[in-house]
Amino acid sequence: MSSHSESSTLLPSTKEPSPALSGTVGGIIISVQVAFAIYLIFFMNGYGPSTDYTTQEYIIFRDIMVMLLLGFGFLMTFLEKFGLGAVGFTMLLTALNMELNIMVEGFLTGGYKEGMTMGTIIDAEFSAATLLITYGAMIGRLSPVQMCGIAVAEAFFYALNKVHVVFGILNAEDVGGTLTIHMFGAFFGLAASYALGPQNKVSASNNSASRVSDVFAFIGTTLLWVYWPSFVGATETGVPQNEMYCLTNTILALIGSTGAAFYFSQLLCDGKFDAVHIQNSTLAGGVAVGASARLAMTPGGAFLVGIVAGAVSVYGYVFSTPFLESKFGIYDTCGVANLHGYPSVVGGLASILFVYMTPDAPFLVYDVWTQSFYQLLGVLATLFMSIVSGYFTGKVLLSDVGLFADYEDAMYWNKLHTI
Repeated sequence: MSSHSESSTLLPSTKEPSPALSGTVGGIIISVQVAFAIYLIFFMNGYGPSTDYTTQEYIIFRDIMVMLLLGFGFLMTFLEKFGLGAVGFTMLLTALNMELNIMVEGFLTGGYKEGMTMGTIIDAEFSAATLLITYGAMIGRLSPVQMCGIAVAEAFFYALNKVHVVFGILNAEDVGGTLTIHMFGAFFGLAASYALGPQNKVSASNNSASRVSDVFAFIGTTLLWVYWPSFVGATETGVPQNEMYCLTNTILALIGSTGAAFYFSQLLCDGKFDAVHIQNSTLAGGVAVGASARLAMTPGGAFLVGIVAGAVSVYGYVFSTPFLESKFGIYDTCGVANLHGYPSVVGGLASILFVYMTPDAPFLVYDVWTQSFYQLLGVLATLFMSIVSGYFTGKVLLSDVGLFADYEDAMYWNKLHTI
């Protein structure tokens, strides 16, 4: 444990201004703020009808915001020297992306004509969650300028895929965002990471955890676990049966993935548990169940989806992560492929089966055979959209990785002290 005198010693790299910022990140932030102000003043048609508002909507907003700022933020504090970046930049990216999403989806759907509603804000939270998943793939390797640039680009591509492809052309079922949020965010981030290139810096050794940072990451895990059902059932608060299905199916899937994560972790780690597996793979059931959550998939079906997702996630951390690094140069800092990517594929494919179990559901647009086919198309289209747009964004915005140490907070925060 460091003494008090040691803890008050400034890190050398904080004594000089950071050329990585140089006013550019401030310019991006203020530009988004100005654009959003103009949108609200000159385009947004006031407020939506108060008769549509319910207190449940605010509770949902609050639960999801806890997931974003505390859940995602603290989950990514596993990096020993990037705790401020994990929590602090999570807040910045969440706010920026919510503003951007409200504008982009407002214009794409004409929602600005209906006025500002809590539903508008909740939809913006979903977009921010997608961005934070992408952030996890490259956390510690990007400057704030690059992260803000990705926030701008992904807000557009996410909305395009969600509004015009998955819920537009295809009318696929995805109440909990398995396709539109988790799959898109994960594979967008992996493709951008591929464009960023392999990790060849000496500072790669900073990509490590400590006992303290792992405990903080567990805080994020538990918060995400508790509030995940609200995330999946956010849009169904007005329909009791749909909401009940969403909540119970998500809870059962999370229980399944938690048990699977602990079992397969000790199975593959010589009888001991790996903190990375438990921090992440326990949540995989929540990722996978989202596409089918309001279907009558049966309690057993929800539980089995969770078990499969948890197992796939753990095996991904053990085998897929090193394979992607060695064969493709894809460095996935937080393992989003394993928590969000592969479980979302499991959930998307499972939804093809589960639509058969609720053929008369009023929210399904097509007959059973057509709906199942469109569920498959939803998976394929989202994979295509996320990978292509993520790689394009990475090539445009991440060509200059800079000379700064990776996974290190010191150059971005004023008067940072050692621990």
